Amino acid sequence: MMGNLNHIEETPLILIADDDETIRVLLRRVMEQEGYRVAEASDGTTCLESFARLQPNIILLDARMPGIDGFSCCLQLQSLPGGDRTPILIVTSLEDRASVDQAFQAGASDFITKPIQIAVLRHRVRRLLKTGKVVDELRRQTEREQLLRTLLLRQMRESPSLDEVLNTTVSEVRHFLEADRVVIYKFSYSKDAVVVSEAVQPMLPSLQQTIAYANWFAEKRELYNRGHVVSTPDLNQADLPLSMIKFLQQAQVQAALEVPILLEDSLWGLLVAHQCTQPRQWFPFEIDALEQLAGQVALTIRHTILYENLHKLTQRLHLLATLDGLTQLANRRRFNEYLQQEWRRGAREQTHLSLILCDIDFFKGYNDSYGHQAGDECLKQVALAISQATRRPADLVARYGGEEFAVILPNTSVEGALYVAEEIRIKVKALGIQHDTSSVDRSITLSLGVAGIVPHHDTSPVTLITAADQALYRAKLEGRDRVVLQAHAEI
Repeated sequence: MMGNLNHIEETPLILIADDDETIRVLLRRVMEQEGYRVAEASDGTTCLESFARLQPNIILLDARMPGIDGFSCCLQLQSLPGGDRTPILIVTSLEDRASVDQAFQAGASDFITKPIQIAVLRHRVRRLLKTGKVVDELRRQTEREQLLRTLLLRQMRESPSLDEVLNTTVSEVRHFLEADRVVIYKFSYSKDAVVVSEAVQPMLPSLQQTIAYANWFAEKRELYNRGHVVSTPDLNQADLPLSMIKFLQQAQVQAALEVPILLEDSLWGLLVAHQCTQPRQWFPFEIDALEQLAGQVALTIRHTILYENLHKLTQRLHLLATLDGLTQLANRRRFNEYLQQEWRRGAREQTHLSLILCDIDFFKGYNDSYGHQAGDECLKQVALAISQATRRPADLVARYGGEEFAVILPNTSVEGALYVAEEIRIKVKALGIQHDTSSVDRSITLSLGVAGIVPHHDTSPVTLITAADQALYRAKLEGRDRVVLQAHAEI
């Protein structure tokens, strides 16, 4: 994007394309007297090759050359990378209106006639170089604005990820500046800084997982806090702490541009560009672009923090709305949601879905004898034991009623569900919670009903619940403290 930046940094390069050696010598001498660098081409083909290789600032192109003439060459130059931005001065012996029109139609910026008037040539070249610089500056301004728009659009997307935004920012900035490395530092409470995002040239060392210590920024921190940019064209001449110099040498940094990222008037971090191949003068438009980007990054960080806090609050509210306050299991609402979800999935994938309904035997008598506080503690211990018997993340344990619990087992056959149910029964009984008023055992026990089905779209989860409830009813009728399976034929 910044291929013509060298036009400003270095002495302008003039490409002279003319088959007349005498003319080329004359033009070279004049241009070199003006302080320009000069390259030559003796025909149109060589001119095209030289342009692609050298990327000159301006081309002096003879209209009449063997092979590819000046007009055709000018036209072809427009299709080469950078050709449409490079001024072309056609040198011609023709002054008729048709030739002038042909020159401009081919893409020429201006023309000059033979015999060449040196003063006119010098003036035209200076004017075209100045115009080229203005065009380059406008183009870079447009690119900068486009970059800002692109990043802003990314940041305005629904539910933006901060990591994604930061990674996009460093990548776009490195491309925009043609820098060797761009990083975003985040300051910690200790005022040390860590790299949270990086875009770096291959073969250069990465700064990820490295720490920039607080004392390195001590002298500049007040500047950062006021939003000032720190531009260092040559780090070899900078007055920096010795430890920081060693760190930058290891990172092969020779020039740096540091732009603060301020969040609510406090320093959050830095947007930093590194040049590693050579010292570099940072231009005002580059500094301005990074300042604007740092402001956009700060807005995004604020937006992301607000979004993440809102998301956490929403999740917390949803959790509270679907959680049983006493046992911390899923509540009846969550049970219904999850059963519907797994029913649809089972119908779609034609997989087994099993359900276990559990009931604490003679729990009313336990409450009456030991009190509601003891009853609540009993429910919590039973809930924990049931949860420990279900090991898969997809299994859901819910409080189904007062002393009733339910276990949804996706992708589980009735054989598997029977195994889980028996393990639940054994674990609860092993708790040894005293229950002297029970007619089954002197400790808390469970009755469990099991049912399983492969769901179909033309049935509903009520079918499965009814079957498990019937099995639970039979378990109670048959003496409690047992597991009963509802036969497939009855579902």
